[in-house]
Amino acid sequence: MEMKYRNSNNDQILFWTSKGATVEGVPTPDELKETPGWPSLERLKKGPCAVIECIEEIPCNPCETACPSGAIRVGSPITNLPVLDENKCTGCGACISSCPGLAIFVVNLNYTEKLALISFPFEFLPLPKVGEELSAVDRKGEKVCRAKVVKVLNKPKQDRTPIVSICIPKKFAFIVRGIYLRDIRENSFFKSMDNENKMRVLKHPILGSQKLGKLVNITVDGKKIKAREGEVIAAALLNAGIRVNRFTRKYSRPRGVFCGIGQCTDCVMIVNGIPNVRTCVTPVESGMVIETQYGLGKWEIKN
Repeated sequence: MEMKYRNSNNDQILFWTSKGATVEGVPTPDELKETPGWPSLERLKKGPCAVIECIEEIPCNPCETACPSGAIRVGSPITNLPVLDENKCTGCGACISSCPGLAIFVVNLNYTEKLALISFPFEFLPLPKVGEELSAVDRKGEKVCRAKVVKVLNKPKQDRTPIVSICIPKKFAFIVRGIYLRDIRENSFFKSMDNENKMRVLKHPILGSQKLGKLVNITVDGKKIKAREGEVIAAALLNAGIRVNRFTRKYSRPRGVFCGIGQCTDCVMIVNGIPNVRTCVTPVESGMVIETQYGLGKWEIKN
């Protein structure tokens, strides 16, 4: 996929292209620059600073109360766009988790000579690990460049909205706004199974103690994992850390176990070449080949 970016006034920094928030759901650089929450390039070069990408006048002000240095002001009426005082902002990131619209980031153009540090809200599982290398994505979810995870904050004060910080080439600092979820899956879901039963339900409050079946190998998206014969596929995948079973047809959104009793289709996968298999009620068999399902699976391709 070809990515189209344009130079900013500083040739080392690139800007994204968009048809605008009303057309693509992604604001243009000019739309964001006109908002009072967008800091100057000169301020970002000095160190970490909040970047507030809020363009809609809605009743919302948690960022104002969250800022310990008084750098963000909404005032009255509460529908005002948040105003950033870039000289007061310390780049602490307290405002990131407070924003219900996930519209606040912290950008540091002074991280190293060639790298920028981007901090953003991350409400997915599993969380990335410090030191992991994965793909950074733009506002549309398209891959931009490689990134390294520098810090992950997930304390009670984050209120279930962890903050992930990644370092990337400095020229992409205004473009990157997240990380590619499937990279985290590849890095985290197929690790060594030394603690093989760490996530397995062995004592159920209703079914009682569960007997472990024979340990067998199954293949998931081309990689082998351990499973217990007789347990449902979904349980084996959860024990291996796999939370995503399929991606929806229209918007490619991830889905995992939902009802757990075979009544919905959220957990369907392609099993031994057959699409739309409900993994929450299908027992594991040795040698099974399981694939993440996209849309309607292989039948959709044939039709």
